[in-house]
Amino acid sequence: MSYATPAQLDSLALPADVQNATTEAQKQDALDAAQGVIHSYLSQGGYTVPLPAPGDDLLEAEVAIAAWRLAVTANLAPEGGAQSNLYLRNKDASRWLEAIAMGKARPTGAQESQTGSAYSPPKVTSADGRGW
Repeated sequence: MSYATPAQLDSLALPADVQNATTEAQKQDALDAAQGVIHSYLSQGGYTVPLPAPGDDLLEAEVAIAAWRLAVTANLAPEGGAQSNLYLRNKDASRWLEAIAMGKARPTGAQESQTGSAYSPPKVTSADGRGW
């Protein structure tokens, strides 16, 4: 199940021409695919997915990715107009997710996995000083 609904996708991200060119099933499929992308980045960042209490930042990323994919699939992604905004929002979401995967950002409501791949620096100990 995705973080956003098709109605949220319509109201937050999709221009009218893309809304009219896509079905509810296509919108849900795009949201599910976007969630899969998000989960891959979150997993790389050491988070357990799905997140139990995702924040608005993840919802925004999901609708941005899904909206761009729908516009491209509907062949409604020209360089200018509202669709260029879709492209920029998709790129922003992708950069943010890359930062999460590298440990440089943290999604709202996320807790790191106890068995995740998050990096922990080694602990180094030594014997007492030699007294020189």
